Order: sequence, then structure tokens, then C-alpha cells
Amino acid sequence: MPIRKEKYCNMNFKEIFKQGKAGRNIGLSTGIPGLDQSINGIQRKSTYSIAAAPKCGKTTLADFSFVLMPYLEALKKGTLENVHWIYFSYEIDRISKEFKFAAFFMYYDFGVSQITYKGKMYEMSQDYLMGKLLHKNEDGSLEIIPVSEEHEEMLKSIYTNRIIPIFGEYDDLGKQIKRGVMTFIEDPENPTGLYKGLMRYAEAHGTFIKENYTTKDDSGRDITLQRIVGYRPTNPDKFTIIVTDHIRKLKRERGFSMKENIDKWLEYSTWLRNMCGFTFVHIVHMNRGLSNVERLKYAGEFVYPTGDDVKDSGNISEESTILLTMFKPQDEKYNLKVHFGADLTQYPNYRSIHVADSRYTECPVHIQTNMYGGINVFTPLKQF
Repeated sequence: MPIRKEKYCNMNFKEIFKQGKAGRNIGLSTGIPGLDQSINGIQRKSTYSIAAAPKCGKTTLADFSFVLMPYLEALKKGTLENVHWIYFSYEIDRISKEFKFAAFFMYYDFGVSQITYKGKMYEMSQDYLMGKLLHKNEDGSLEIIPVSEEHEEMLKSIYTNRIIPIFGEYDDLGKQIKRGVMTFIEDPENPTGLYKGLMRYAEAHGTFIKENYTTKDDSGRDITLQRIVGYRPTNPDKFTIIVTDHIRKLKRERGFSMKENIDKWLEYSTWLRNMCGFTFVHIVHMNRGLSNVERLKYAGEFVYPTGDDVKDSGNISEESTILLTMFKPQDEKYNLKVHFGADLTQYPNYRSIHVADSRYTECPVHIQTNMYGGINVFTPLKQF
């Protein structure tokens, strides 16, 4: 099916205005007030790209702000039937992700953010819950920190009441026997394969509007073909949020370079966004750091990744509604003690989030947070 370049709008001016008056155009919350205010929440028919250096917390931000917090908001409002996630996870397998989410709910549901073992404090984490967290004894020997009976009971409750509703339930062979609100996909696919799968999903949840048009075949004869000109969702209030973690891991189209492969996925996802109203969240590994010495000297404590830092990763800035970048200034190579006025010695978990590019809102905007990776939580520091 050919991809057309036009941008479609399946609703008219009056209908959008009426929806706004009824409060139906309010975006889902990211859980970070400064970010919500800056981007008007998570909107349908939008593309959010999260770009940063490796190990900065991009996936943690995507999970917290684009999955967990919107899930809890919809659950609280009784509108969970209006949200579905499709998560293409090419770095973290489903079971590890389930335990990662379980660590979040250990904190959210039971207030457990840390554990103590033999007098030493550890952060609650998926490693602890999976029996991977090691404790070093005085003699230098290592031992696995066992999950306490109290935490095991909490985990049982979380699995039943949180993990299964989100991910669904699987049997001992890994076959899904009960659906959740998320379709979790680990098998690598190329952009065309992803597009075809999402087209099938769209057809199952709405109707494509088609029209006939006349063109000529190779011999010059007139032929009549059909093209898609619109889409009518079965549930117009539904959010379909599609996460790709991360787009560099997509299987290559035959003969494509990395950049060409990324651009092809961006082309497909942009068409699906505009036609079907889907929301895309692209996670992007920047393949270069902020290593330019002159730039660091010029920006000083106000340095942060911009759209220029992702230009060699395809047309990400151009195709994104919002480009978010993240920065971890504690990295030794930056030699920073202060970042945007924050004393880094006072904030060991500091991460900055930047609205680097935006089609419809003010930018740049710089949001300072504390990131607690073990429990998958961001808390606001301040915004200016």
C-alpha cells in the first residue's frame, strides 16, 4: 500500500472545538508536572521522541511517563478501556520488564523504595525481586539477597492486581492465556513488518475510508485503483500508544543503512499517526555525546542535548511533534558541578529533561528531576 505524503484530518474544526469544551482534548499525564505543562500532556495523533546518550534513563522515562502514569490515571478515572499500548521492546525482554514494573508498584502501592540487608541499604529494584542482587560480606564473599517473606506477599499481590492487567497472563511455555492493556512484542521486525502489523491493528479497531482514482498502467491504459483517504476509529476516545525501544534496534530493510532504516520507520509511523491518530513514542540512542569542547565551554552549566545531536539518526526532529532530550551531567567527561543552577552534589539522582523541539508549544524548556531507576520513578526538582 503506497504511503501518501498528505496530512489527513478525520475531524472538522467544529468537532474538535466541541471536544475541547467537553474536556476530551486534555492529554494524559506524564506524572511530571513541569513536563505536562510544557507539552500539554500526552496527546493523540502525536509523536514523542526521547533522545539521550546510553544509560541516561530514556527507557525509564518512557515507562514512567508514557506507560505507568497514564495507566494509573486512566485506571483512576475509569477510562482504561480507552487506552491500549503496543510496546516494541528490543532491549528488555517481557519478564524483565514485568519485574521492572513490579519494582515500581512495590513503591507506588506499598511505599517500599529501599531494602536493608545485614545493615546495608539497597534500592528496591527488579534485580532484588528476581533474586539477582548481590551483597558483599566483610570477608569479600558474595551472596544473593533473598526476597523477604513480607516482600514476597506484596509481590504476589502486585502480580495479580498490576502485572497481569497490564501485560496479560502467560503459561509456563510463554503462551499468552489472558490479554492485558499492553501488547508486548520482543521479536525484531523491519519497518515494513511493523507497518503491516499496525495496519492490521488499525483495521481491527476501525474502518479505513477509501476512494477510487484513475491512473495509467505501464502500457498507458487507464485503470481504476483505490487509495485510503481517511480512518474512522470504532472508539474515537481511544488512545493507542506505540513505544519503540529503541529505533536503532529495528531489523534492517534489505540494503538499507541505519539512517535509511530509521527514516523508513519514521515515514510509516508519521503516516499512521496522521491517518489513524496513533501516538508514537520513539526511544533514540544518540550515537555521539556532547563532546565538543568549544560547545561545552560556551554553554557551561547550561549545556543540554539539542535537535542537532540527533541529526545523524534520521529525520527524528523533523518527524516528531515533541523532541525530548535527557542529560546526565554527572558524567566525568563533562566535569560539571552545577547544572542549570542545581548543585549536583546535593542531587545524586539528578536528571534533566529538555523539550528541545516542539511543533505547537514553547521550546526549549528545561525540567530538572530526580530519577530513581530501581523503582522507575521521576520526581520534580524544579522548572524554569
